[in-house]
Amino acid sequence: MNSPDSSTGKGGTTPRQENGGQDQADQAELGQYLTRDQKIESANKIHRLIQLVGRPAKNSAQMIIDSGILPTIIEMLSSRDSRLASDCAWILINVSAGMSEQTSAVVAGGAIPKLITLSCSMLNEARIRPLTTLRNILADSSGLRELLIKEGGLEPALEVLESPERYSSKCVDTAAWMIARATEEESDRLILQAKTKPMLPILLKFILSQNEDTAESVTSAIKALRSLTRYEMIDQVINSGILPRLIPLSRCVTENNGMQGDALQLLHRILFKRPENIQAAIENGLLDALQVCIRTRTAVTPACWLAERVAWGSIPQVTTLVQSPLIFLLVEVVFDETLPIKSRQEAARVLSSSVRRITASDPHLLDPLLKARCIEALSEMLPLDDGSITRHLLLGIDSFIRIEWGCQGEAMARFKASDGIHHLREIRLKSWAREGPVKGRAQEMLRTYFPEWSKYPRV
Repeated sequence: MNSPDSSTGKGGTTPRQENGGQDQADQAELGQYLTRDQKIESANKIHRLIQLVGRPAKNSAQMIIDSGILPTIIEMLSSRDSRLASDCAWILINVSAGMSEQTSAVVAGGAIPKLITLSCSMLNEARIRPLTTLRNILADSSGLRELLIKEGGLEPALEVLESPERYSSKCVDTAAWMIARATEEESDRLILQAKTKPMLPILLKFILSQNEDTAESVTSAIKALRSLTRYEMIDQVINSGILPRLIPLSRCVTENNGMQGDALQLLHRILFKRPENIQAAIENGLLDALQVCIRTRTAVTPACWLAERVAWGSIPQVTTLVQSPLIFLLVEVVFDETLPIKSRQEAARVLSSSVRRITASDPHLLDPLLKARCIEALSEMLPLDDGSITRHLLLGIDSFIRIEWGCQGEAMARFKASDGIHHLREIRLKSWAREGPVKGRAQEMLRTYFPEWSKYPRV
């Protein structure tokens, strides 16, 4: 930490003028800075002492505020002595990390614009102090986050992501986190559109330039990209060539598995908007990536969304899906009662879609689906009180047993053995299914394939 007189020697960048009036002004200014520097040194000593005795951060922050020195510390962020300004930023890191009232005190003192200026004037590791203080303000509350965004508080973070090679990994991680946090809420994104330079190109370039899949900064950047990317903006994402980069990220199992889900959602938006990219995704290892997500149980639901996009692709593409180990994993998901019901539903939806597509092209390709216990999986999910998914499952089961093919009899036997007939009869009695296509489909299947079970029970 600086000594009381250290600001007099190395910090100034403007040469002294030799006229008497200016000398007097410079001396007065120098004396003023020395006084402030002494106060800063006192605050540093107080803060160090508090840290040594193990006081909580909120207590040390409050003592600095109560001492009345906080306005001086904030003012000194504009010091021409870069080391002194950095030391002040370090103190503010600790104050802003305290309670919300303490963070608000930093903002009320006018720190945001000074921190932005200081951060943008620093390179390499030196930027981390003012950037971390801005991060603390951003993370504190929606009100302070909105204020920081409006005042341009994300510009230093965007500068870091534009040239990440110039900064430490800690600084890049902090910058990426700030962008991810600032783009979470819809209201914040609307402010960003008016107050900040376009983020999408910066994020795309950053993600494409990073080779370390598990880096915290990549995780945050993917999260921000997913938040910013709406369907009307997806063309810009697609045209960047990011699809091959997203696939390895979607299979990257880390401590923070949120990146997998974000990468998968981005891929889903790409394939939904432009189905012609499905083949490129498959060729870049999409099905293998989905197997990793499902096998590790880290991002099952978004993985199922993508698998269904493949199921509704071209016939060669759905054929590739049906013949892959992914089908067996999807069946396992359906029977895994430890998973959320949403994940199990989505896995069953993929199986049903695959059956329907294959039946329309080459029924003999149903054989691997039958061997994978697909019809048992569809029957397993029939008791759910969800008319939308139930209708989807009934269509898949009907496709399995409607078409004449070599294993049609085995398919019907498997369906009966998995309580399928009982489920069909129960569906007819559910209140939500008494009217409409679900009840009609269940009754028609009973009447056509199992007529002896099609009559309603006597009351």
